[in-house]
Amino acid sequence: MFERDVDYPAAVSSYDDDGVTAAIDWCVQHMAEGDTLTVWTSQKSNLRNCAQLEQLVARNRDVEHVTGRGGAILRGTGPVLMAWAHMDDIGELVRSGGRRIRALCVITWSEEAIRPWVTAVRPTLLGDGSAWQDLTPDLDPVVVEALIGLTASINHNNTISAGYEKDMVVGALLALHDAGIPMDGAAMQGWALAHGWSGKNPERLAEYVRNINIGKRPRSRHVLRTDYVDRLRRRAADAS
Repeated sequence: MFERDVDYPAAVSSYDDDGVTAAIDWCVQHMAEGDTLTVWTSQKSNLRNCAQLEQLVARNRDVEHVTGRGGAILRGTGPVLMAWAHMDDIGELVRSGGRRIRALCVITWSEEAIRPWVTAVRPTLLGDGSAWQDLTPDLDPVVVEALIGLTASINHNNTISAGYEKDMVVGALLALHDAGIPMDGAAMQGWALAHGWSGKNPERLAEYVRNINIGKRPRSRHVLRTDYVDRLRRRAADAS
C-alpha cells in the first residue's frame, strides 16, 4: 500500500578533482530541458571548500545551491549533487525533495558514513572507486523480509517515533531480536534509504535497532502473530 522504492539513478564519487569533475558531468547528463541542477552542502560556507563546485554554482543560472541547515528545499526538478553528505542527510533530502529528484550523486567525505547506503543502492562509481571494494555484509534475509513488510504497511508521511508506525516497527524489531535474528542498524538504515524511507525515519530505525541490540525494549502496543518470524523465514526461503 505504501511502496516507496527509489526509482531515480544514483552515483557516488570520490572527493578529488577527477571525482568531482565526473560527478558534475554525471549530473549534467541526467538533466532534462528546464531542469535545475541542485548542489547540496550541509552549510553555506562549505561550498568554499571546493573551487569546482563554487564555480559551478556561480557561473550557471540553472544551478542552485541549497543547504541542509536551510532545510534543503528544492525549487526545481533535476539532479542533485550532495557534497560530503551522511546517510541522515540523504534521508532529509528525500523527504524535502520527493519527486523533484531526477538523479542523486553523493561526493564522499567519509566512506564509512555512507557505506551501508552504497551497499544497498549500488550506485554508479565515479572517480576513484577503490573505497567501495568492501561493502557492508548482506542483511539477514529474514530481516530483509521484515523490512519489505514494514515498507509496505507503514505510512511514510508519518514519523516512526510515535503512534501506529512506531508500534509496527518496534514490534517487528523486537520479534526479530527475540528470535535470535541478527540485526545491523546502519545496514538497515542504508536499506531503508534505498527503498524510499525518508526524513528521520531511516535514522530512527537504526537507533531502535542499536537500543534493542544492547538490551533495551522500546514500548510497542502492536501484537504480532505468534508465527510472524516463521512466516518471514518461509518468505526468505522462497525468495532465495
